[in-house]
Amino acid sequence: MDVSRGLGLALGAAALLVTAGCQDKGDRTQQGSAPGATASRQAERSQEQAADESKKAAKRHDEAADAQKDVRESQEKLAEAQQKAGQKTGEAQQHEQAAQQQSQTATAESEQARRESAQAAGTGSAAGTAGATAQAGEQKTATGQVVSASSQELVLRDQAGGQELKLKVGADTPVMKDGKRASISDVKEGAQVRASYSEQGGQPQAIRIEVQGGSTGTR
Repeated sequence: MDVSRGLGLALGAAALLVTAGCQDKGDRTQQGSAPGATASRQAERSQEQAADESKKAAKRHDEAADAQKDVRESQEKLAEAQQKAGQKTGEAQQHEQAAQQQSQTATAESEQARRESAQAAGTGSAAGTAGATAQAGEQKTATGQVVSASSQELVLRDQAGGQELKLKVGADTPVMKDGKRASISDVKEGAQVRASYSEQGGQPQAIRIEVQGGSTGTR
């Protein structure tokens, strides 16, 4: 009876020890698992924060890329505008140079024309002087009786040879009568005249007509 009771007490004590050990192990397991869960949650939050920061960084990168693109486009537009402005400036300078050249050419041509005109005038004056000299050298004189006289022609019968001499008369041919200025209408048929003339184009041209005496008849 005592042995059985002792055995029962021993088994009860062993059971209590096993129960206590399991409870202690469970408590330790529960205590050990709590810090691990906290660390895991913290790691997850850190990962989420890192992901958010990565998204924000990617967004900022995209925004920076867009800004750089806008800057490049603005620079390209500015360069294009500067190029066009340079072309316009170059064209304006070319037009200005062409206008200056045309002005210089026109001035030179005008000066050349002026010189040529002056030269021609000088040549004409010299030729006129030479012609007058030659005309004076070729001037001839005839004295005779008037056969007929008109505003265009004077016909004389040369006193020296008795032949008729036809002289061309112009409106500016000077006519003198009795020492005074007269006109060809004052020269009457039969009047004695002295005429100076020169050969021009194969026809004698009256230079000066002087009525020396009255007419021997009427016209």
